[in-house]
Amino acid sequence: MKKTIYLLMAVSFIFTACKKEQGCIDPLATNYNIDAEEDDGSCLFSVQGGTWTTQSIESTGNMSGSFMGIPMLDSVINYVETNPDSLEPYKLVFQENYTYTEYDQENSIVENGTWTITSDQLTINTPDTSLVLTIEDINKTNASLSITFNESGSEDGFDYQFNLNQVINLNRTY
Repeated sequence: MKKTIYLLMAVSFIFTACKKEQGCIDPLATNYNIDAEEDDGSCLFSVQGGTWTTQSIESTGNMSGSFMGIPMLDSVINYVETNPDSLEPYKLVFQENYTYTEYDQENSIVENGTWTITSDQLTINTPDTSLVLTIEDINKTNASLSITFNESGSEDGFDYQFNLNQVINLNRTY
């Protein structure tokens, strides 16, 4: 009987000892597990690392304007921009020290600033303003960020209002 118990313990120890540790095995992920030997599909990615190039910007919304109460403009916005010359930002690099650099199509620096992430909110502090984008989706090579602009005002008898939602689709290269 003792031999059977020892044999069962030995067999269970062998199977337990041979089990590979699971986790994220991609060193570019934020939750990289250096001890993991088998990828469990849990890898999480951030904006940091590599170069993000804008592929398209989807814009939806509306704008209206009136002069002294007379409607002058009432427009619906619904378009997708894919022309690299019209994409802003064109290329972004987010560094580990929470700074970023924006480049144009000729790889010339457009501006530098800082960035932070809280939950799904990416805040980009440019030299003259702060932009708060929502991270809709992000993985190793693609990201989708959204931002909403709402503004209304009045100046010299002209009243205006616009609401614009933009989704920026980016690809990352390392």
